[in-house]
Amino acid sequence: MTTAELAERRVLATIGIGRIVWGATTALAPRTVHQTLLAIEYPGPDQGIWIKAFGIRDILLGAAALHPDSTVRRATLRAGIVMDILDAGVVAAAARRGLPRRAATIGMLLAGGTAMFASAGPQIIRKLG
Repeated sequence: MTTAELAERRVLATIGIGRIVWGATTALAPRTVHQTLLAIEYPGPDQGIWIKAFGIRDILLGAAALHPDSTVRRATLRAGIVMDILDAGVVAAAARRGLPRRAATIGMLLAGGTAMFASAGPQIIRKLG
């Protein structure tokens, strides 16, 4: 395995595990995520289905990021970056419409941070390693 492949695999493993943990938390304990972490009312008009759906999406993306086939992992990396950028845009729009600052900050850190790590992580690891 080349240094570039190893760096990419490390980033994807980190993101994959993180997505699985976050996804399971949001899918299985949405009330805790909303009330404790984000400090917003739960359930909203959607009865909590959206946070659960995002949780399931992240579990599936996390599992795909750990897939043994490098083609699947790379496609997952690209898809995850696009979804995280879109998520950050949705959070920014929600913040303009009254999403509490704490929830918006956490949303932007999670979505934007993951997108940046997925984009730059392999190159950073190669340079450090």
